[in-house]
Amino acid sequence: MKTIGIIAEFNPFHNGHKYLIDHCKRALSADRVVIVMSGDYVQRGAPAITDKFTRTRMALNCGADLVLELPIYYSLGSAEYFAEGAISILDKLGCIDYLCFGSESPDPERLQELADILSLEPALFKKTLEKCLKDGDSFPLARKKALDAVLISTGRDASSEDTTDVLTAPNNILAIEYLRSLKRRKSSIKPYIIQRIGQPYHSDTTAEIPSASSLRALLLSNGGYDSKSHAPEILKGMVPLEAAASLVTAPGNLLNVNDFSDLLYYKLVMEKDRGYTRYLDVNRDISNRLVKSMSLCDGFSSFCELMKTRNLVYTRVSRCLMHIMLDITEENMSAYKKDGFTAYARVLGMKKDSSDLPGAIHDKGSIPLIDRLKDAGKLLSPLQLQLLEETLKASEVYSLVSNAGISGEYSLKQIIL
Repeated sequence: MKTIGIIAEFNPFHNGHKYLIDHCKRALSADRVVIVMSGDYVQRGAPAITDKFTRTRMALNCGADLVLELPIYYSLGSAEYFAEGAISILDKLGCIDYLCFGSESPDPERLQELADILSLEPALFKKTLEKCLKDGDSFPLARKKALDAVLISTGRDASSEDTTDVLTAPNNILAIEYLRSLKRRKSSIKPYIIQRIGQPYHSDTTAEIPSASSLRALLLSNGGYDSKSHAPEILKGMVPLEAAASLVTAPGNLLNVNDFSDLLYYKLVMEKDRGYTRYLDVNRDISNRLVKSMSLCDGFSSFCELMKTRNLVYTRVSRCLMHIMLDITEENMSAYKKDGFTAYARVLGMKKDSSDLPGAIHDKGSIPLIDRLKDAGKLLSPLQLQLLEETLKASEVYSLVSNAGISGEYSLKQIIL
């Protein structure tokens, strides 16, 4: 049995995601598709538009066989932490043959070349990076110049425009981090890369293969339950019918980051005197700027715009604020990282005819598989249990804000289709 793994957010699921699953399954003659999916919060530092169980149902209806949850510290982390956390799960399952993902670049060899340089960090790379940072370049620009220097020194093509394009395209960035993580782990999982098709990542244009951001904007323009009830009509032609229909019965409201504005302001006020440096990604400079600017916070997204600078992009600010709001600390992330990116496999949903997958994971894997939350205390180490509990608490906050009426997930069952 050949099994492929896909790391995803499905925020929301659309035709591009369906294409990725179908294309990879067909091209690799795969029997099973395992998804590691962000829970209720996503990597750009925001809540998912709808809850993780609704998005799990979308995936299962459109080709996935098993959906596992990516814990909160990784789903809301930098590209490196997002990739490391997800691949730590897939690698430890013991049954994944290929990691399948899309990128803007049509040249997988170029991605692997850049991933290798970033992993090895040769002396010339470090020297050039350090000099450029001292000269005042932003980190992305300094990193690009350092990569160019290494490529030129080896006689390879180092087109400045090409390197810049590769390093600034969102899916390329994740692709490079996936490749780095697989190599660091000496994983037996083989990467399989396809070129991303359809609208660009940040496009607001609707199309047959749209960007997820354009679909979120379309759904949220009408707001709340009205959009949910009309989702199949609103998303027609851009989202598989089965996936759009799942939104109709989703619990609670569709969310955006501004729905968390009051909670954020409350947390900022309560911890103003001690600062925010204990939280993940928040250094002293960012903490001081937050303290000084807190009185100007009149909404989550507008505050991110206010706080961003040339060297501090919007998504980094948004992640920092989410980390503060959800109590995601540098200390705990360090513990998870030191532990090889603490992992467990929590099942959100699966297909009935894929019941052999849990058995394969139990037989070949080196990771606890959580079919029922009530068994977590017996299956997990103290550090794994801590990560699970932090993830569940963050989901309780999500449920509260969305008015989903779910007091806790121990009463919920995994989705079986």
